Amino acid sequence: MKSIILPAFFLCIASLLSSTAMAADACEVVLCMYGKTTGNDGGKECSSAERSFFNIVKKNKHGFLPSHTADARKAFLLECESANPEIISQIIGKFGRMRG
Repeated sequence: MKSIILPAFFLCIASLLSSTAMAADACEVVLCMYGKTTGNDGGKECSSAERSFFNIVKKNKHGFLPSHTADARKAFLLECESANPEIISQIIGKFGRMRG
C-alpha cells in the first residue's frame, strides 16, 4: 500500500510545482529532495528545486567545505516551517555534504 501512496503523493505535488526558471522555495526543495532520498524522481518539475539545493556551496581558499555546505543547506531547508525536521535531517544526511 505504501508503494502506491508515495508515488501518487509525488505526482500530486509535482503537478503543483512550477516549472519556471525561478529559484525554488525551501518547501519545494524539501519535497523534491525528500523524494530523491526515497528513490523517487520528481522529473523535470524538480530540476529547479534540486539545482537550488546543490547550488548552495561553501568554499574557502583551499576548496570545498562539506560541513559548512551541509549547514548552509540545512539552514535553507529550515526556512520551510511546515517541513518535518526528521525529513530535513534525512536529506542533509544523504545529500548535504555532496558537491553540487
